[in-house]
Amino acid sequence: MSDLIRTNFDVSESKDAFIFKADLPGMKQEEIEITTSGNRLEVSGKHEEEHESTDDRLYWYERQYGRFARSFTLPEGADLEHTTSDLKDGVLTLVVPKKRAME
Repeated sequence: MSDLIRTNFDVSESKDAFIFKADLPGMKQEEIEITTSGNRLEVSGKHEEEHESTDDRLYWYERQYGRFARSFTLPEGADLEHTTSDLKDGVLTLVVPKKRAME
């Protein structure tokens, strides 16, 4: 899969959850796939290239297009079944709650 583009994530931990954030400008929720298996979380999708037909010259081309996929292995106690996601203003936020300890 050498054609995958790199998508950077910030990963943090609070006392109640693991939080994942990624900048995905221009993407729609339905273009992003979030899957879980065992203690693994995978986020994938595809940045579609914009096709514009103008007479303007393009001098610099830095935005990346193509497929991306990132996998994360979470520690015991992550409740992947109750993961929530939100895509707002081009920022994807995933929250994986921690399981409550049995008293």
